[in-house]
Amino acid sequence: MGGMTGVRGMHAAAAIITVALIAGCAADEPGAAPEPSASIPPSASPSGPPDATPDEDEPDATATPSPSPTATSSPAPSPSPTATSSPLAGIRLQIACDRLLTPQDVYDYNPNIGADPGYRVRAGSGPARAVELSGTACGWLNQTSTQTYSIGVARFDSANLQRVKSAAASAGGTTRGLGMEGYYRTEAGLGVVEAFTGSYWITAESTAFLEPADVAPLLEAIRRNLP
Repeated sequence: MGGMTGVRGMHAAAAIITVALIAGCAADEPGAAPEPSASIPPSASPSGPPDATPDEDEPDATATPSPSPTATSSPAPSPSPTATSSPLAGIRLQIACDRLLTPQDVYDYNPNIGADPGYRVRAGSGPARAVELSGTACGWLNQTSTQTYSIGVARFDSANLQRVKSAAASAGGTTRGLGMEGYYRTEAGLGVVEAFTGSYWITAESTAFLEPADVAPLLEAIRRNLP
């Protein structure tokens, strides 16, 4: 019995060794190797060198730039009223020369003076300007001395009248002896007057106006006759 047991043990050991060898051979066979898993294809590498990592201090090129402050223009100031803001305009005045100074007024001033039949207003003069501003101008002649008298009158609203007064003040002259608001001065041998009464501007010139007193009686007569 003991011999049988030893033989059986040897047979069992041999069988175990045979199984082990067969298993080892099966592991070495190519068909027994595990199938490789699907690999992810490598991404295409850029032809150029890899980009350098941007410095933290450098701005991102793709960052959206913040809008620059837009310059806003302030509204233009409204123009202040000035002497040249609009054309000077007069109120239409219709008055005949023999109403502006009646024959009696002229005779009382100087019996030698009468209406000037060849009167032409001098270009650039005050009377010419009065005509341009919807006023009137008249002329008289001293029959003895041939001295001429040119007088113009224009009418304005309060705003335009103030502009005419300012211009007269700028031109200068004496304010005394006229008997009313105004200025007397001499220009190129002529006595020149700018006077104001109510809404009217009276302008006159003559070589006979040597001083304010020479024209004052005519100014007073005109003031009485104006409508």
